[in-house]
Amino acid sequence: MKKLSLAAALVAALIAVSLSSGSSHREAPNIMLDPAADNTDTYAFTANDAPGSLTVVANWVPGGNPANGPNFFRFDDRARYYINVDNTGDGKADIRYRYVFKTKVSDSSYRHSQPGVRSFEDSRFQQPQRYSIVREDFRKGKPSGERTIATALPVAPSNSGPKSFPNYDKVADEAIRTIGDAKYFAGQRNDAFFIDLGTAFDNVNIRLGTGNTGGGTDTMADTSIQTITMQVPEADVTRDRKPVSGADADNATVGVWASTERRKLEVTNARFDSNARSRGSWVQVSRLANPLVNELFNPTALKDQYNKSGPDTDDARLKKFLLQPEFARQLNALPDELLPGKLPIDLEVPEQDRTDLVEAYLTGMPGLNQIDESNPVPTDTLKLNMGVAPAQTPNRFGVIGGDRAGFPNGRRLEDDIVDLYIQLVGGFLKGNKLAAGDGVDQDDKPFLDRFPYQSSPTSGFEQAVGRRVEPPHLPTPSGNDPQVPIGPRLPNARLPVGPQIP
Repeated sequence: MKKLSLAAALVAALIAVSLSSGSSHREAPNIMLDPAADNTDTYAFTANDAPGSLTVVANWVPGGNPANGPNFFRFDDRARYYINVDNTGDGKADIRYRYVFKTKVSDSSYRHSQPGVRSFEDSRFQQPQRYSIVREDFRKGKPSGERTIATALPVAPSNSGPKSFPNYDKVADEAIRTIGDAKYFAGQRNDAFFIDLGTAFDNVNIRLGTGNTGGGTDTMADTSIQTITMQVPEADVTRDRKPVSGADADNATVGVWASTERRKLEVTNARFDSNARSRGSWVQVSRLANPLVNELFNPTALKDQYNKSGPDTDDARLKKFLLQPEFARQLNALPDELLPGKLPIDLEVPEQDRTDLVEAYLTGMPGLNQIDESNPVPTDTLKLNMGVAPAQTPNRFGVIGGDRAGFPNGRRLEDDIVDLYIQLVGGFLKGNKLAAGDGVDQDDKPFLDRFPYQSSPTSGFEQAVGRRVEPPHLPTPSGNDPQVPIGPRLPNARLPVGPQIP
């Protein structure tokens, strides 16, 4: 028992080291300098209340403290934001949804809003942003037409506080728009990504045990994000333009990713909202599908090249880093590095021929979510089998927790991506189950059971960024089997922010 406990502790230590290189939010040297274009997380799932639709949540602008004003977070008018869908499995977009934004600002006040904003159209709201949606279609990688879906849709504003927005949710809900059989939303939301980054940046200062019994601090708690949420009928995105009849249907699986483009040349004009001096073609500067792939598999020197390329052009090179993952070698080397000769521990993490990781992250898993089973191409897209019914009670470990509706079959907001990464690279699909995690198992706020699913952002007046602590809970009986319930859920806890004034 002592050997197993120490092994688990060593795994937890390495986890914190590895996560210091990225968190789906600052994953590459160049894009971290351009947060308005930085894809942070992408989710693709079948929602319980919309079983015949594809739901995509795509996030940008990382690490937003809701109190950061007077110029709060927003989408960049000079960028193009995309949600991409591949329904043939070649890594090329067959459908792209293009989002372009336009912001209006006051020339008479520094304020984001006057007190008491009651609606998006309220004249007291002084920095409204609107957007348009254009659908682009492709055939064999070449444009085959485009259609404007909507223009001048409202963007849910940053939640500066209750004096500015006495009923923020009412104002934000005006950004939920139904167009035909589809729904769209753009605006600020609470960041759904949960992780304890503080353990990493304090030189691996583990808070509790091995990270599989809670005790972690959610350093993303209360941070806001800029979100585009889209829910479209399955027939809008399948290769034959028909609904999905079941999990075994030929058209059931699609690959999804988000991306951002900018002009080749951008020159800042004196006017706040002018693009008049931007020149050249549009070039991709960011993309994101599967979480932690570019961050923790790709070497740093290749990360920005990945962001500039498409899944069809660069991901074959990425495959070799999954077949021989550096993270696996680090795991196995850790006992000798920390306790040389003191206690023999073999974590038995497979280092070579990791085809299980290639399937989970790049080609799709056989019998579940491969788009073209006869020729599964390695592409970093979120491959979602839309014929798999959504789980009534999601397991945060997704497929390896016995829940076929979760990661890596797409990605839901509830999926515990950090613990999943550790379990998968540790060799779970090869029978090597390591009991370890980051100690944070859920988001700081409950998700909505309706569109747009991510919870409303905490207001700037009330924010307590990074202060939530995951309550300790019982480990799984086997110590490493996520198919067993983790234990009773305890109420979320927050560290005290300071003295409370009556």
